[in-house]
Amino acid sequence: MSDLNRWMQKHNLCPENILYLYRSDRKTVLHRMDGGEAALYAPMHGVLSVLPEDQFLNISKGIAVNRSQIVNIGNDGVYTMSDGRTFQGRKRGLSSHRRLRMEIGLSDTKPRPMSMSLLEKCSLLDDMPLAFCVIELVFNEDGHGVDFIFRYCNAEMANIEGVPVEEMLDRSFYKVFPNGDKKWLVSYADVALNGTKHTLHDYSPEVDKYLTIHCYQPEPGYCACVLQANEP
Repeated sequence: MSDLNRWMQKHNLCPENILYLYRSDRKTVLHRMDGGEAALYAPMHGVLSVLPEDQFLNISKGIAVNRSQIVNIGNDGVYTMSDGRTFQGRKRGLSSHRRLRMEIGLSDTKPRPMSMSLLEKCSLLDDMPLAFCVIELVFNEDGHGVDFIFRYCNAEMANIEGVPVEEMLDRSFYKVFPNGDKKWLVSYADVALNGTKHTLHDYSPEVDKYLTIHCYQPEPGYCACVLQANEP
């Protein structure tokens, strides 16, 4: 086992849990999917040499990403990862980024309409005494950043959010709530993209309430949320 392999083992790093790598202060930083990072004084190509060549892409000088964790590639070569972070790929040869986008099935970046079967299921919750919504993970036209669109809200959502349902439906979360906290994005993206379940407990400045939010994936690309207001 090489020194680099031993170092990765010591820091609980393996190809399956590395989200991306980047250069910072003459170090190569490995970012894990759980948000943790480890850095070492080693060139990027040296670190990549011990990782599966078909799993990690060197998209520009000093940046390599886990191919399976790319959620969008913009026409300008901007890569969006599953945690919402974006990286600029090489400006030269933009066609290669577009080819890769098609190869891994990311050619359509426009929001998909929610299936009628899911809408029909949601309608059963119209009068549920708990707030419930379904939000969709979307990208802007250039592939920058991550946003969410309200695709379904039951009546109780208006009480929790303080906004009429018709003013939330099919609108961006951050247009409805300009002061919305970006902290929600990573968990919502993880649910929508990876099917992970999350229970969040935090203060929501946009509605000035402490919320408990139970999240799950009703369909790929969507995050369903049950919201409850709590006493601080």
